[in-house]
Amino acid sequence: MTDADLLALDKNGLIPGPGETQEEFFQRADASKQKFEEGSWIPEPHWDWVRTHLYQMYAVKPFYICAFYSSRNLAPWQGAASWIQGRQLDSIQLRMSLRRGSYLGLYDREEILAHEAVHAARSGFQESRFEEFFAYMTSQKKWCRLLGPIVRKPWEVWPFLLFSLAGMFLHGFYLAALLWLFLGLIRLYRTHRVLKRAGREILQCVAEKRRMRSILFRLSDAEIVRFARGESIRDYAKEQKELRWRVIQAYLKGDG
Repeated sequence: MTDADLLALDKNGLIPGPGETQEEFFQRADASKQKFEEGSWIPEPHWDWVRTHLYQMYAVKPFYICAFYSSRNLAPWQGAASWIQGRQLDSIQLRMSLRRGSYLGLYDREEILAHEAVHAARSGFQESRFEEFFAYMTSQKKWCRLLGPIVRKPWEVWPFLLFSLAGMFLHGFYLAALLWLFLGLIRLYRTHRVLKRAGREILQCVAEKRRMRSILFRLSDAEIVRFARGESIRDYAKEQKELRWRVIQAYLKGDG
């Protein structure tokens, strides 16, 4: 496969993951295309703003995403969920009320689709440290971009809720809830700082913030930490043979 072919898939939201071989990537891409073409999903116009926005953010216009409307098995606070099996995105589930454009007056369909499409594009990564940060960066709301990634995994909400409910009967549990929240805020601050430092390191090699974000979006958690500590991305790139790094090198050269 030529670099041009690989970049075309990358632009369509089919991004090679860390350690993924060419054969594994092709199988995943073919499976995504086949399922998309065989099914009936949300109307294409619902993707228009999402694709434009994500292209401006991360140089990706996700196609071949199987998204459908259903509220089944979604927690009350969830507007949507991405269902991923291994490296393979199965589908994106959107709450039924989002068909009309919003949920509870808080969740906007386009923003939720953009958020979940980030998970879809990075389904080959299977890494959690920075995943929600990339997803929440797509929000139009500053407070969402800043505070949204405090939860990395769904289960992390439950200790806070349980401690808060228990505090209604025994006030000491409120302290446990506050401690859980405080620990989350510390982790949030540190992770924002790591991403910012990695971004500054990449900006020494590329002139545009959009290219910087596009490269950052395609890095593994470990690589982001390395570059945040000051390691040269150009020196590191020269040693990489992964399929994913063929894509990243194109962005470094300005071809992406």
